[in-house]
Amino acid sequence: MSFDLNFYKKGNNNVTASEMVEFLNTIPMLESKTEDQIVYENETTGVFCLFETYEPEESENEEENDFGDLKDTNLCFNINYVRPDFFGIESFELVDKLIEKFDLFVLDPQAEGEPIKYKKGDLLKSWLTSNEKISKSYFKEWELNYLELEKSNYCWKFCYNKNELQEKLTEEYFVPNIFYVNKKGTENVETLCVWPEHIPFVLPKVDFVLIQKRIKKLFRTKEESGLIKYETIIEKLGEYFENENDYKIIHPENEKNIKPIFNSLEFFTTIEKYGKGISVDKIVNYKNE
Repeated sequence: MSFDLNFYKKGNNNVTASEMVEFLNTIPMLESKTEDQIVYENETTGVFCLFETYEPEESENEEENDFGDLKDTNLCFNINYVRPDFFGIESFELVDKLIEKFDLFVLDPQAEGEPIKYKKGDLLKSWLTSNEKISKSYFKEWELNYLELEKSNYCWKFCYNKNELQEKLTEEYFVPNIFYVNKKGTENVETLCVWPEHIPFVLPKVDFVLIQKRIKKLFRTKEESGLIKYETIIEKLGEYFENENDYKIIHPENEKNIKPIFNSLEFFTTIEKYGKGISVDKIVNYKNE
C-alpha cells in the first residue's frame, strides 16, 4: 500500500528524465539501483523511498495530452503507508528539492485530478493525513507496533543527526544509534541505545540503555550485558553528564571516575527476556483506541 506521485513540466521546460535522475544521484543516500529505480536508503534512521522512471505511453496522436501544455516527465515517486511520520518528513524533503530544482508540477492520484504546483510541505501533509488514517485502520489486522509521535520524532531527529555529531566529537566519543524494542505481550514500542564499556558517551533520551561490561579479573576478562532503565543511569551517573540540547554527554576526563559505578550497575533485565527488536517499518504513531 503506497503513496505515488507523477511529475510534469511546462511545454517550454526542456528538462529530461535522465537529467533529473542525474540530479537525484547527487543527493546523499539516493542511488540508482537499477536502470529505472533511484532508491533512497538511510541506514541510520531506517527511512527508504524511491523514484522511478518509466516509458511514455504510446499514443496515435502525439499532440494529445490530457493536461494541456503540461508534459509527463516519465518520473514518479513512491513511499509506503503504515510507517512512522518521520518516514514522510525525511522523504518529502527529497521531493521538494526535485520540484524546486526543475520547476515541476505534480500529479497526486490520491488527491487532485490534474498536475498542479504544490507549495513546500503540502505533499507531506497529504501523505501524513492518509498515513494516519490507514495506520489506524490496519493496526489490529496487521499486528502493528505503536510508538507515540513525540518520542518517535525525537528518536528520528537524533539518528538523522548522529553521523554529523559523531564527526564533530571525533572517535574519542561513542555516539549510539537508537533501536526499537517491542515489549513482550504488548503492542508498545520502547527505545534503547547501547553503551559499550565506560567510555566517553552521548546519551539520548531513551527508555533503556544496553550496557556492556568488561571487568578484568586476575586471569580473565568477564563480559556481560543487560538493560538498565534510563532513570537509573541518571540516578547513578547523572553528576558526570553534561546537558546538551537533545542529549547528555560524558567527557573523557570523567571516564576513570565512572568506571567503578558503571561496572557495579545492576541490570534491570536482558533484552531477550524483555522483548524483541523491531525495524522501523513495523512501527506506527497511530492506533485505534
